[in-house]
Amino acid sequence: MSKSDSIILDFFAGSGTTGHAVMEINKEDDGQRNFILCTNNENNICKEVTYERLRIINENEFKNLNLKYYQIDFIPTQNRFYYEYADQLLERVRELVELENAINFTDNKEIAIILSDEELEGFMQNLEENKDYRVVYLGHNVLATGEQEKALFENKIKINVIPDYYFQELRGL
Repeated sequence: MSKSDSIILDFFAGSGTTGHAVMEINKEDDGQRNFILCTNNENNICKEVTYERLRIINENEFKNLNLKYYQIDFIPTQNRFYYEYADQLLERVRELVELENAINFTDNKEIAIILSDEELEGFMQNLEENKDYRVVYLGHNVLATGEQEKALFENKIKINVIPDYYFQELRGL
């Protein structure tokens, strides 16, 4: 990784100055730097100030940047069975997979995420319409049948299983 394609991490995002600076230096030298800004969202600063600032700068000056806002919550698991909080975990898995793999599922016709057997069945029923997809991320508890795997393979769609570690740590395993 060179300096012009670095990833800049700022754990004290504030008003988004670091993100703005990264955008500007990329513009100056045609760099491909990315940035990750983190905050505890005290006084709603992330949502109302940081994200809004970067969104407006992007719309007015850059117009082609992928800007995402992720919010995570603590999900208490103590004295609860897994099935009692599994749906809460799944609500955030999409965002975590996007972050870890630097991808965007929104309006993406090449990469899909499927978190239930019902979603997989629907995807397979519309496989002709979904033929442009190249990768499918399957939830850890979604099991494709041999027939489904074969159809995906024949359509050159790679299967990536979402790792169990998204869930195990929160289960206390």
